[in-house]
Amino acid sequence: MKIINTHLIWIFLLIFCIIAGCGSKADHHNKQGLIFYNKRKYDEAIVEFKKALELNPRHYDAHFNLGAAYSSKNMPDESILELRKAIDVDPNEPKAHYNIAFAYMLKEKVADAISEYQKAIELFAARKDKKEAEGYLYMAVAYSLIEKQEEAFNACKKAIEINPGLEDGHYFLGVCYYKKNMFEEAIAELKKTAQLNPKAEKPHNLLFAIYDKLGRTEDAIEEDRILKQLAMERREQ
Repeated sequence: MKIINTHLIWIFLLIFCIIAGCGSKADHHNKQGLIFYNKRKYDEAIVEFKKALELNPRHYDAHFNLGAAYSSKNMPDESILELRKAIDVDPNEPKAHYNIAFAYMLKEKVADAISEYQKAIELFAARKDKKEAEGYLYMAVAYSLIEKQEEAFNACKKAIEINPGLEDGHYFLGVCYYKKNMFEEAIAELKKTAQLNPKAEKPHNLLFAIYDKLGRTEDAIEEDRILKQLAMERREQ
């Protein structure tokens, strides 16, 4: 009986070593793929991610990264397929839903993208992760693209409610107010954006446009001065 148990232990250890070895090699190919991906060598990255998946078909990161690489090559259908496989591996991980939404945006299927953002939001909310705010912001942008301005406005306000320090949230809320001709509210949000990121030019561009529209010449001149200063600093970097 002891001999049988010893054999079983050795068999178990052998299987474990084989699995661990495959996992290690899969991780290696995944990391190599990321190196290529970050260099924008997407074809080479795809080859490495596929090698990782040959060794470990349930490698979440390899599926996720392969999906991202396909999106970067403007191959949304292939991207969605791989990202769905990543979700099959880990249904509780939200980030794949974000990237599926991005792929749907490439296909101009905005309603499907919004549905994926909603799924990501729910998963982030369940773990009390402030990235939930980013989901609402992305959803706001998607709503705006299909001219659902009130939904965009409400989603953007929700993003800032969750994360008051979300720079792009304040900026896009300013855009929403601008589209609603609520100029003072737009100005307030754009100023918050500039406070959060003093190097950002986009809030000053829109502030200039608003002041010019309202005939507030001195304020428009000041925004123009700030824009020229920021542009000069950018060139000197």
